[in-house]
Amino acid sequence: MILNQDGRLLVELGGLEFFSSRLYSKEAQYVLDADAITGWLDGPGIRRDATPRLAVDGDFYEPAYKSGRLISVTGTAVAKDSAQLQGMRDEFIGLMSDGSYQWMAVTTENVRRYSLVGLEGKPSWVLLSSNVASFKVDLYAPDPRIYGELQTVNISQAGNSGNLTFQLTYPLNYNRSANDVIQSVTNNGNTRAYPKFRVTGGFNEGFTVTDNVNGRVTYAGIVTMQAPVEIDMATATATQNGVDKSTLLTVRDWFWVKPGETMTPTFIPTKDGNGWCDIIVRDTWI
Repeated sequence: MILNQDGRLLVELGGLEFFSSRLYSKEAQYVLDADAITGWLDGPGIRRDATPRLAVDGDFYEPAYKSGRLISVTGTAVAKDSAQLQGMRDEFIGLMSDGSYQWMAVTTENVRRYSLVGLEGKPSWVLLSSNVASFKVDLYAPDPRIYGELQTVNISQAGNSGNLTFQLTYPLNYNRSANDVIQSVTNNGNTRAYPKFRVTGGFNEGFTVTDNVNGRVTYAGIVTMQAPVEIDMATATATQNGVDKSTLLTVRDWFWVKPGETMTPTFIPTKDGNGWCDIIVRDTWI
């Protein structure tokens, strides 16, 4: 187990906190086992289709994809009396009982990482005494990636000259306006980080976002202050006020931030407009 600077591992889920050692300043607490949160530090599994070759040895080479994560959190609940233990049982068993997914945060050695998880199977709660019980909850993370803190940078656009002529040479040059604010994003993880671009303002004929190398995505719809557009590189979609607008994407050269690298993306309105683009990215691990 890897501990934080206070000698403790901290898991936060659904408003509850689970510690790797008992805090004597707190009466009611969830104390993690020594082998708690199995499946968190492990890598995800791999899935692929196996198609046999006819009349020859072996199978066809098929693409491999990472499967979701199964994570188990186990430990002991300690209370001052049986009534308090019953309350702890109720809040523990009630975790994500509506079938929702929530962010689980794990802090180790001053590093805080996140995974979006939901219940897998049924939570376990076993009474050991009047004020002590053992617990276990199995969690499923459909996305096998583990994320760092949200990083948001802003590219502003004020009075762009518009009518851009897209160049076909690399690195791409989109005749950037002098009013642009150049920003960079970095991925300190060990696998690809997929940024989101949230465009807000008045752009009547859409916009283009690019990694300034060989990736670009163009949206041909209307953007207003009340209806921002979000381009998600992970899901290859465009949404506006929660509605899928991917049919308005005319160029789909999706891109990402490689592990350990920095990207300086560009945001260019197709014609005159005022507004800004928020770039949202997280360090990403597998």
